[in-house]
Amino acid sequence: MPIKMRVLYNSSKKGMAQFASAVKEKYELPVNAVSGKFPPEYPCDKERIVVLAISAKGEMPDDLRRFCGELNKTRAYNVALLVDGKEADAKKIGEIISAAGTNLVGTKVINLGGFLFLGGALSDEMKAELLNWVDEMVAACK
Repeated sequence: MPIKMRVLYNSSKKGMAQFASAVKEKYELPVNAVSGKFPPEYPCDKERIVVLAISAKGEMPDDLRRFCGELNKTRAYNVALLVDGKEADAKKIGEIISAAGTNLVGTKVINLGGFLFLGGALSDEMKAELLNWVDEMVAACK
């Protein structure tokens, strides 16, 4: 049985879009289940899991902060957080998500490198590692 799932990313790096597309393909998600905009075009509604992929550089954009602060159980039962940045940024975002009332099932910090939209592509090894991580997060939600 398919899982009700959304993949949302906030990054101009190629790797985050590649990650979202890879998850969409693997889990056969509908087009509206993947978004690179905050707030997303279609709101989260009782999702079993929302995978957030964010490039963080210290200060969090206000629209992203508000979105994370509204991720309560009526929007998403579980959230998995992938952060391209520093551990401290991931912790700050995770605290906002947890304070909203949803279950933070896992956090992973990566470094895509590159500068803005230049570089930052996923290698095949990293793509496989991230898809395995998503599998673990989804399994934790069933």
